[in-house]
Amino acid sequence: MPIELKIRWDGDVQGVTEHRLSLAKFGAALNELVHSLQRTATQMVGNAVEGPDVGRFADLARRLDIQITEIKGESVGFNAVVSFLQPEDELPLFADLADRAVTDLLDSIERESKGLLGSTSARRFLKTLPSGIRKQIYDLHEKGTRKRHIEIADVHFQDIPAALPSLREVTGNVVGVGFQPGKSEVRVKGESTIIPFDATPQEVDETLNIRRGKVRVLGVYDGKKNRLLKMAQASRPRFRITDEAIEEHIFKRWNGVFARLAK
Repeated sequence: MPIELKIRWDGDVQGVTEHRLSLAKFGAALNELVHSLQRTATQMVGNAVEGPDVGRFADLARRLDIQITEIKGESVGFNAVVSFLQPEDELPLFADLADRAVTDLLDSIERESKGLLGSTSARRFLKTLPSGIRKQIYDLHEKGTRKRHIEIADVHFQDIPAALPSLREVTGNVVGVGFQPGKSEVRVKGESTIIPFDATPQEVDETLNIRRGKVRVLGVYDGKKNRLLKMAQASRPRFRITDEAIEEHIFKRWNGVFARLAK
């Protein structure tokens, strides 16, 4: 018996009040739903087997499909069966793959609707649905028996925290600089790519003095761009962290600040 999936949507979306399923409004979401199911099945197969057979089984898992059998008039939605594109695509070793993949996908959709991170594909599907959807119902049936029922009202997406700044060190050659009044930057070619670093005009001038030969650059990366912190010739010995160096560069240098903070 095929796996049956029933979906209903309700809300202030064009066509819904007339019980019509608009492809213009829901087409992108339906496409994401199928892709999410295929990704889920592919991950399951990849976790179950190893070696040269992984690619063959994963390719078959990507042929899992959602085939609409009936458009429903109450609110708007459809009944569908979940099966492989061709009967010969079925995986004897994974006879329950369709059932497991749909169940896992519905669980992911429910978790993501509550703001619980776990599945980027399920989150993408929910975000692709029309913004006027107020209620979502998902039912999974097997052999005429309902196995899973999900009702979603308000969707709460979890904000993904922005990447924290991180230090970045590159050893390579200076291949270009930018001057004011344009963009002030230093471009360094590492092992395989050219990396631009935002820099002050003074740092650009200092770079020109050591541009011949390899340089070692320390910068901070904020997720979008690099900011130059320090540049030196690659042959120059690295700063050694010793008790004496810490005393000299931290405690003695900032002694006055520490004293004021202690008051």
